[in-house]
Amino acid sequence: MLIIRILSLLIAITTLIVHPVQAKDMVIKEPPKSLDKLYPPQSKQPKWTQQMHKLSNHFGGVFINLKEKDFENVDKHADKLVEEYKKTSEMVPEWEEYFDIKAAEAFAAAAKTHDMARAGKASGDLGKTCGKCHADHQVAVWAKYHWPSFHKIKVIDPSSEKEVDFHKFMKQITGSFKAMRVNFGEGQYGRAAKALRTFKSEYMELKSTCSKCHTTDDVKRFYVGGDADKAFAGLAKELNAEKPNPGNFWKNVGLVGKTGCKNCHLTHR
Repeated sequence: MLIIRILSLLIAITTLIVHPVQAKDMVIKEPPKSLDKLYPPQSKQPKWTQQMHKLSNHFGGVFINLKEKDFENVDKHADKLVEEYKKTSEMVPEWEEYFDIKAAEAFAAAAKTHDMARAGKASGDLGKTCGKCHADHQVAVWAKYHWPSFHKIKVIDPSSEKEVDFHKFMKQITGSFKAMRVNFGEGQYGRAAKALRTFKSEYMELKSTCSKCHTTDDVKRFYVGGDADKAFAGLAKELNAEKPNPGNFWKNVGLVGKTGCKNCHLTHR
């Protein structure tokens, strides 16, 4: 088990309800082995995620059709929700305890009264079963099955023009980024400018990393695109000025860090 301080947990995407997760100490457990068969490479499709979407659609379908007074489809979605909920409860034996079949059946029965208030009230107990499982396991599942591994990716170091391990390259680019910031803070603008040139060349090389998985230009330049170009131009402008403006410099440092580094890490880490 790995105890991790979650400083800013943004992943609260649930399928039946939105279940907010607050910053706290969390115990991240390895997902059960039985889940492996429901995700690539053992499965051609991410079957578990697809099953979550089915549940979400039927759950939402009940309320959408209640609002539209399409009661025939309310009943269809209610029945399918119970059917898929039971099926889901058997897919990962280790998680069977999270499911409450009676709560699903009670919700379906309430939905079939075609009374929005009764359906809403009955949805609470069912939603809690989903939210509890998501709170306990969603981060671990995302980490193992959704966030790609970078261990096999190589990057060309623009300084040496040699291929290096991705993680080694990330340490290198972090060092260049820090060198620029530290030297600027010390008033060593010449050194900061030199570090900026190195940092920019390394940062832009990351486009080749993106293109190993992403093939369209808009995605390849999602983190290394127009915003980054503007930020680097702003940094260079300040470092080439006779009297650099600290406010403008740090503003552009923030743009690179937030639109590029942080957003990529939140997606892929």
